[in-house]
Amino acid sequence: MLICAGHTYSNPGKMKPKRLKLACILFCFALLPLSAQLTVGGFLDLNIAGLNVKPGGTGEDYSSLLGFGIGGIVSYPLSGGFELQGEPMILQKGGKLTEFDETFTLRLLYIDIPVFIRYNIALSNETVRPYAILGPNLGFRTSAKVIFPDGSGDDASDQFTGIDLGLGLGAGVDVPYNKLIFFGETRYVFGLNDINAETDADESKVRNRGLQILLGIKVPLDI
Repeated sequence: MLICAGHTYSNPGKMKPKRLKLACILFCFALLPLSAQLTVGGFLDLNIAGLNVKPGGTGEDYSSLLGFGIGGIVSYPLSGGFELQGEPMILQKGGKLTEFDETFTLRLLYIDIPVFIRYNIALSNETVRPYAILGPNLGFRTSAKVIFPDGSGDDASDQFTGIDLGLGLGAGVDVPYNKLIFFGETRYVFGLNDINAETDADESKVRNRGLQILLGIKVPLDI
């Protein structure tokens, strides 16, 4: 008889819950390499950010703006050339709205936590190591500001939701040099959720989008 979390189990013909849990844990660890090389580093990010607004207002024209970011990178090898890669960062998003020849700029600041499945493309030439990435991007908005045509600004936090969920896909290349790895990465992130805080039926749906270019450096760590 086994007592687990206040419940009693007494059927000897079935695997006990504790043993079942242990078997599941061992199975999960069996999928991971016995010895792995964790890779960590940092990067700078240039974001060509924009807003996808549907339906747009009559006479409104939306355009992109340049946002910047900084973050870190952690990748963990799985198997078959795949890796689990996270790139937490602070990133500027937003866009520009031109209406009646006046341009308004919306600047949104997020803490982004993208988690990608990375696939390393094997080449005979080891001087460069290309890869592809695909995965979700979770963003937490920290500020929102609208810049008026005269240069003045105003807080717009109450007009936008605090969460931004997106899907990112892209590619990059690693360039090993001694014990360091220099890398460049390009990705496009599609916003999946409406960030407009107004929920009326006639309100436009607003989603972030952005073409990101990353340059950074990382180092492998044996664990």
